Amino acid sequence: MAIVQISRIQHRRGLKEQLPQLAAGELGWAVDSQELFIGNGTITDGAPEVGNTKIITEDDNLLSTVNTYVFRGNTDNPVVTGASGDVQRTLQQKLDDRVSVKDFGAVGDGVTDDATAINRAIKNTFTVDSTTAFKERRTLYFPGGVYKVGSVISIYPHATIVGDGPTSTIFESDSASPNPVFQFVDRNGQSQANIGSGGYEVPNGIRMQGICFKTTHDQNLMRIDQTRDLHFDNCHWLGAYVNQTGQTNGYALIELFGTVANVTKRIHFAGCTFEGLEYAVESSDNIEDLVFSSCEFLKLYRAFNLGEQSDGSTLNKTIGPTGVVITASRFDGIDAEAVKLYDNGGHPRGNIVSGCSFRDVGKNSDDSAELPEISFLHGNNRSDNNFFHRTDVRSNFEGTVYSESPPRVPAVINDNASSKANLVDPDTSANIQFDLSRENFIEFDYTLTRGTARRNGTMTIAGTPTGVHLDDSFTENAATGVTFFVDSSGTIQYTSTNTSTTGTFKYREIRFL
Repeated sequence: MAIVQISRIQHRRGLKEQLPQLAAGELGWAVDSQELFIGNGTITDGAPEVGNTKIITEDDNLLSTVNTYVFRGNTDNPVVTGASGDVQRTLQQKLDDRVSVKDFGAVGDGVTDDATAINRAIKNTFTVDSTTAFKERRTLYFPGGVYKVGSVISIYPHATIVGDGPTSTIFESDSASPNPVFQFVDRNGQSQANIGSGGYEVPNGIRMQGICFKTTHDQNLMRIDQTRDLHFDNCHWLGAYVNQTGQTNGYALIELFGTVANVTKRIHFAGCTFEGLEYAVESSDNIEDLVFSSCEFLKLYRAFNLGEQSDGSTLNKTIGPTGVVITASRFDGIDAEAVKLYDNGGHPRGNIVSGCSFRDVGKNSDDSAELPEISFLHGNNRSDNNFFHRTDVRSNFEGTVYSESPPRVPAVINDNASSKANLVDPDTSANIQFDLSRENFIEFDYTLTRGTARRNGTMTIAGTPTGVHLDDSFTENAATGVTFFVDSSGTIQYTSTNTSTTGTFKYREIRFL
């Protein structure tokens, strides 16, 4: 005969506050709060902890059940976040660690004008009033998208603004009327000449990362004014400039201004790209300590236009830019000079261009005239260890420049050159030469090897179109049999004895223009 067994699931019920410790697998129903619990069991049973576990039902508010957040990590053993127990925060607090601009209504669809929402997000996230010091100051996140802006965007002190990369997060100007499109303001939102009025904190401590700033209009894209300690990482400034002969409108991707009281200084660009406007960077004010490292400058009329209005007397323009350092960067498709530093009465100094590459620079786009790739019209500035794709080395520099080359391709010293022979650069097949019209003097640090004989020396050439002089100071382990000369045109020459052995001339040149 069939045996039928009917079982009832063991459970408890009652008020939530009276719910006891349930046995392993035992259910408990809180009739007042309509909540269901199950007993964990004991540690010896294998439970991670003693207690009751809440079971989610259709009557539960899911958000309220996760309203308490505790960091656990991804390890087998939970992370202990507090000295005597876990540190618990609400879900609201956790989600507020990083703020999205879309929480303020920005769309990023490439059609909607997001300027109002962006300004509201920046102002509310980073402003501080007298009663709530250090209010907010969260990282403001811009998810990938095209954020159209039809009015000026103001960046407040201590802002940290992060995008998904310059090919994903794009701020695009929707109108030619904002000029500039982006500006830096003080704690009270005051801009330009009014920055700092009333004692408000000037723009400082700002970081922007992974963003493209774009315009298709004739306008200045970004104004950095009375700002210090500003850092850009992996950002792209993009205009619609098409290479053409001559200067057209004077617009710049970045303009820098300062005052005597509030000097713009300590601005750092790392891994950034500047492309498609007349100037990448323009300033005549007394700004200090700008660093451009591992950056690209593409399709511009001139990359750096510095000190054009620095006249030595106008307040705030007495000196001009100082301490501008451009290093490990690339210039390509620049109509005029890549870097031009004026001397119109000011004394811009301490500016350095080092370890950079220059390709298709200074050709006025139509190759009608070649301009120097670097123009330093005042002393106390330097260029060294750069690489120029143009073969005419003498056209690389203009003005008062200290230029130090990396080691050159070794030149050959022929055997038995009883008559003076020109010293030739094997990389360009051009004579190694002193430019009488532009250079004050040249130093060659060199090593001459001929068989087992070796000479280490320094050759200095100085002069004017009316006369030139060469001085060669060296030491040898044995006679190399080589004598150097310079002719009236500045060409370096040599004679050599007959030893049946050619020589190798390894050198580095330092030119003072």
